[in-house]
Amino acid sequence: MNAFIRTRKYFPLAALVTLALAACSDSNDSKQAPEASGYSADIVWTQYGIPHVTAQDYGSAGYGVGYAYARENYCTIMREYVRAAGESARYLGEDGDLNADLVMKLYNSDARVERMIAEDIPGYIVENLTGYAAGLNRYLAETGVDNLAEGDEGCRGAPWVRDVDLRDVVRMVHKAVLVGSAGPLTDYIVAAEPSADMARVTAPEGVAPAALMLAGLSQAQFDANLPLPKGGALGSNAYAIGADASQTNSGILFGNPHFPWAGPQRFFMFHLTLGDEYDVMGAALGGLPAPVIAFNRDLAWSHTVSTASRFNFYELTLNPENRMQYLYDGQYRDITSETVSAQRLDESGELETVEHTFYFSHYGAIVNLGGINSLLDGWPTINGSVLSYFDANLENLRGLNQWINMGKSRNLGEFKNALRDMGIPWVNTIAADRYGDAFYGDISVTPHVTSVQYKNCVRGPLQTAVTGFGYPTLDGSDPECELGSDEGTAAKIFGYDSLPKLETREYGANANDSYWLSNPRHLLEGYSPIIGKERVEQSRRTRATFSQAEKRLAGTDGLGAPGFSINTIRQLHYSADNHAAALVLDAVLEVCQDWPEDALAGISQELIACEILANWDRTHRIDSVGGHVFYEFWRVMRSTPNMWVTPFDPADPVNTPRDLNLDDPSVVTAVQNALTAAVVALNTAGIPLDRPWGEVQFVEKNGERIPIHGGSGDMMFSVITSNLVEGEGYSSIRHGNSYIQAITWDESDCPDAYAILTYSQSTDPASEHYADATKLYSSGGWIDMPFCEADRDAQEIGRVTITD
Repeated sequence: MNAFIRTRKYFPLAALVTLALAACSDSNDSKQAPEASGYSADIVWTQYGIPHVTAQDYGSAGYGVGYAYARENYCTIMREYVRAAGESARYLGEDGDLNADLVMKLYNSDARVERMIAEDIPGYIVENLTGYAAGLNRYLAETGVDNLAEGDEGCRGAPWVRDVDLRDVVRMVHKAVLVGSAGPLTDYIVAAEPSADMARVTAPEGVAPAALMLAGLSQAQFDANLPLPKGGALGSNAYAIGADASQTNSGILFGNPHFPWAGPQRFFMFHLTLGDEYDVMGAALGGLPAPVIAFNRDLAWSHTVSTASRFNFYELTLNPENRMQYLYDGQYRDITSETVSAQRLDESGELETVEHTFYFSHYGAIVNLGGINSLLDGWPTINGSVLSYFDANLENLRGLNQWINMGKSRNLGEFKNALRDMGIPWVNTIAADRYGDAFYGDISVTPHVTSVQYKNCVRGPLQTAVTGFGYPTLDGSDPECELGSDEGTAAKIFGYDSLPKLETREYGANANDSYWLSNPRHLLEGYSPIIGKERVEQSRRTRATFSQAEKRLAGTDGLGAPGFSINTIRQLHYSADNHAAALVLDAVLEVCQDWPEDALAGISQELIACEILANWDRTHRIDSVGGHVFYEFWRVMRSTPNMWVTPFDPADPVNTPRDLNLDDPSVVTAVQNALTAAVVALNTAGIPLDRPWGEVQFVEKNGERIPIHGGSGDMMFSVITSNLVEGEGYSSIRHGNSYIQAITWDESDCPDAYAILTYSQSTDPASEHYADATKLYSSGGWIDMPFCEADRDAQEIGRVTITD
């Protein structure tokens, strides 16, 4: 490696380091990992620590991006490489997870990774990923393990810090792809052992196992014990605005993923250019070498987490004489196995090796869902069966090539063609271009379970119950229940033409409900239930998303003339309106006014809460007073039965259900009880009822409290998820608004682009970019994204050329 002096500051122009360029192969077809040499990348940093990486080949592009990312987040990504290699229990102490390690040893084994590299990843992507690893290693060599970041995500002096290679990068990407399948199923895959007892539950005399199964399982058990990205730790909002809904003739794209504020699922902003071939700016999750939510000169896109399932179960009827066999097409097949090993520290601190055997049908791994309900425990269960699962994203790294091709697209026609690769693992895609076209589609990897199979292959109590809870479960004994395939698409998943999509000149949007409501005037129907539900009540955040869009189209929101502009779409985000309050607060205040006089003496605090809510502006901006009172009220109130006068109407999903049902005395009592509960919760936590939201919800960085606007996704469009901490407030922010971008185009060649990264670029407390963007977000500001070279140079804060 060439000599290179590292400083914490960016390199000023006067100290520009220019190193000799070495010859690079221009072949994109080689499947061999290139040697870590011949890389050259120019990096220019602009305000808020955004690197602009320019290279002439994909290996060098990866090298520059890896290096730039490592300067701000090396420890975060290194920790994830440890997990992806199945070494967390050995190295990460209480943060280690032996079960997750064992599953990673299975699905990220050396043989599987080598097969993915040889068979599934194009040569130029291999070069790109190899360069990325080399960029990380360069940063480590310059810095030294004893000088790495400190803090909550630091790793200074950690024994698990090491050089990484192509295989590490592939393992980490594969782990990220499996976040909607093997991730939530990890414990249940490990729990499947034929040495387990027979069914842990015995049906009482005279009670059929089927009746016990149907009566004993519940939706709540599955929701609590089998969390998935949909509705869980990941979410998003996005709009694609076409020319007919725009105040100009160009499209507008707004994207706002709701992702964790710590760990590898934090976004990182950067701009990547390879001559005339590729020029894209945006953000990616840690470890990805190209932007995945982004824009170029002519087009922009975002993603939202999809409702589609990434796996399906099969119920296997076991041979009564040999529980290592299952019935298929009238004959018994053998269950196969594979043994892996992982290491952990025992109670004395000594290293020990743990072996575990996994079991498989021809569909995939056997699982034991006893952790959800004991009725599903055992080998076999009370139903005489076990469950196996098919993982549609296993060994799916097609997205790496697909995102590059999406970034090369010059219009929505080319962009939609890039989506046909079917590699995007678990998100919807929303896009718009400068020509006024807009697009929404759930074009994501989904098992090919047809509507006919839903009707004919879900049989018996176990399959019916588990499918009804949102986890498709088919009869594993019938070949007719095997997954199909679409022409030109990877086996056993739906192809582009079979998936829901909206092409429009008006607008499309998504906020993590299904594809069904992507535009109120163009409901999408007739798709397989494995993709999502149709004609069902939408979440309040989805309703807020479309309600504010419809008001903007009509010009009734107080933001001026009808239609969207780059300014109004940004104002909608920072308005931080509480949609739940818009639905119920007027009626709640009626209850306050009519509180029985004989109860007034004991509810002085409740009446103060009522007065605060009456004066509240119904937003969660940092200067608003009353948002925390409503939030604690709503946490209790939202599940009240018979709450609405006007029920859900599939013909009007944006505006129904509505009207708090004060004619029902139990609803009135629920309002009163919820107000009391809110007062008690805040008093117990020591939080004054009249405190401004920015003093209640904040993030602390280097000892400074930074107010954060936004609130619970159950109430509103602008999402921040945080826990109430005694004596502080909602200071434990774990999830929510992250990389937010708003993009349009005018007559110039440069996109009119704005963005913000709520938690800032860096996880290193010593970095200049640990809190700078967070403060900008707190003040309601935006980064004017410098896509074109002149704009980049005007914002420049440093640059360097790195070679190897």
